[in-house]
Amino acid sequence: ETCDFAVMVGAAKAGACLFVGTGARLGGSGARVKEEQCVSFWTGTAALPARGARRQQSRVQVSMIGGIKLPFLGGGGGNEKKLPVRLNAGFAFLAHPEKQTGEDAFFIEGSTVGVFDGVGGAAVNGVDPRLYSQNLALLTMRNVQENGPGAAVKSLIDAAGANQMIGASTACVLGVDPSGRMNGINLGDSGVRIVRDGKLLWRTKEQQHFFNCPYQLGSDSTDSVQMGQNVNQRVRNGDWVIMASDGLYDNVFDRDIVEIVTSMGDSDPTEVAEALGTLAIQHAKDPEYSSPFAEMAAKAGEPHTGGKLDDVTIIALKVTDDQSIEEMTLISVLEEDEAAMAE
Repeated sequence: ETCDFAVMVGAAKAGACLFVGTGARLGGSGARVKEEQCVSFWTGTAALPARGARRQQSRVQVSMIGGIKLPFLGGGGGNEKKLPVRLNAGFAFLAHPEKQTGEDAFFIEGSTVGVFDGVGGAAVNGVDPRLYSQNLALLTMRNVQENGPGAAVKSLIDAAGANQMIGASTACVLGVDPSGRMNGINLGDSGVRIVRDGKLLWRTKEQQHFFNCPYQLGSDSTDSVQMGQNVNQRVRNGDWVIMASDGLYDNVFDRDIVEIVTSMGDSDPTEVAEALGTLAIQHAKDPEYSSPFAEMAAKAGEPHTGGKLDDVTIIALKVTDDQSIEEMTLISVLEEDEAAMAE
């Protein structure tokens, strides 16, 4: 038996669009693209397995633009099933060298994580800036425990509405389901980097009202969670996800993050987080280092040299299909702070 097939690559405003039709599907809506509208158009005939024979993935391929090979889409295929992914998590928290505890907060709840950077300016008004960010982390984690990893954003929205502490904080949360779908949101200048096969696959963008004034949730802020950048990605076995406060990104360039993560790809996630944190503090203390923060300051017309001293919070996540990995539950809130927030 044989089966006719056609491959059309059409130009579209959003980029090239591909349609592959086989057999009766050639008359379907997808095949209505006129041949003259296509960048390229191929038709052909491929042999099908005899009736009763075990169907296997066809080896027939169609040559595409640029030498790309497209396997013929037959009815067969392998029976391999992808294992569900889990997050092997590690963390590093390094307080500002001139502070004892720092103003960042974070949580790890299985496959959902969050980083919160308390705004130090609240201390000017006699407010402990730790309390807002730590309570926001605590409330979000409790909501995640109830709602599950697919509701990381809702958990943050509800937590922000319930936080009665005075102060302000940036917020970054994400959850990964067993299929590898990652959903979350980033408000402010903390953020996420995804590293795959030695390259930066994706990153969030900093959100600032003006230089060094990030979007933030708070008792006197009009910003909301919904103003954040959505995180909607797919990760797979072997990927690394780095979530951190701006203490990392102000002092370490993305290229250096990728280099460290890649060179330590087989290491424990905590070792990766600690290596990134150590480099961030080293650069922060170096008055001659041309840091990312110094570059942003120059673009804004603000004089600054060297790194930027700050809290550094890093959660390093290795995406794995190793089902023996035990996911953790952890929060950075100190016992005395939790008691103060409960009052």
